[in-house]
Amino acid sequence: MSLLGVFFIPVLFVYGYLVRVIRAVSDGADEEPPVFDECGDLFIECVVAFLISLVYGLVPLVVIGLAIVSFVLPASVVTTASGEPMAGLAVGGLLLALVVVVVTFVVSLGAVYLLPAAVSAYAVTGRVGPAFSPGTLRAIGGSQIYAVAWLVAVAIAIGAQVVGGFASVTVVSAVLIPFLSFYGNVAGAYAIGTAVREVPALASESQTPIAGSVA
Repeated sequence: MSLLGVFFIPVLFVYGYLVRVIRAVSDGADEEPPVFDECGDLFIECVVAFLISLVYGLVPLVVIGLAIVSFVLPASVVTTASGEPMAGLAVGGLLLALVVVVVTFVVSLGAVYLLPAAVSAYAVTGRVGPAFSPGTLRAIGGSQIYAVAWLVAVAIAIGAQVVGGFASVTVVSAVLIPFLSFYGNVAGAYAIGTAVREVPALASESQTPIAGSVA
């Protein structure tokens, strides 16, 4: 399915499988990977998880758009009637742009950091609400165990990309890249799942998830 990623839909099933990995590990079933079955339920779960990811991805895009505008405005509108630049406003605009850039970086990093927590909240509870609950996100994201697991998942993803880069040297080994990427994603999901099961706030909400539940 990763090999057919150009068609997008197959990748959604892979994404849904990662949700199952997080759920299984958080439930303590970490001896064997979950079975790839019940494709209907799997597809519903992957669509919900993808939409959650889309929302988290839109926030940084909005901030980036503001950053671009903050750079353009000082150069385009802060001029006098004669067309000469107004130095004070230009400097103020550039300072504002710098602040927006810093905020953009922080917001983007925050979204990347909290996204696995949000998907995990959905995977464990079977509901969309906890994925956007400030209390739930604070409980997961503020956990030292989650922070370490997130770093491990990032390191695994980078490692998989590096190994994939070496594998792309020859055509034969390049075929292995999707498999390496998939294994890296599953290993990263495992790391996140081990951290999520230590979060008391989710343990109290945990239930057998109902595919597609959006309560």
